[in-house]
Amino acid sequence: MRRRNRAGPSGPFRRSLSRELAEFEDELEKTKQHVVQLENTLRGVVRDANDISVGGPCSCGESLLLIRQRVIYCPQCEYKRTI
Repeated sequence: MRRRNRAGPSGPFRRSLSRELAEFEDELEKTKQHVVQLENTLRGVVRDANDISVGGPCSCGESLLLIRQRVIYCPQCEYKRTI
């Protein structure tokens, strides 16, 4: 009867897995940086617009809520509510 290797993958498969993990980590880091850039850009746009604010996340989960002239609005799902 053959013994199972409990140490996990080895050899070429392990190197391939390590390479894929490194690529995934690199892509994740780039995505994090892009999100920070978008957040900073959005803050700048809101600051320049004066009469608009950014609220918390919409229940649709796709966007943050915008607040303007006592109206909360989601630009993604078009949820709207007067406050």
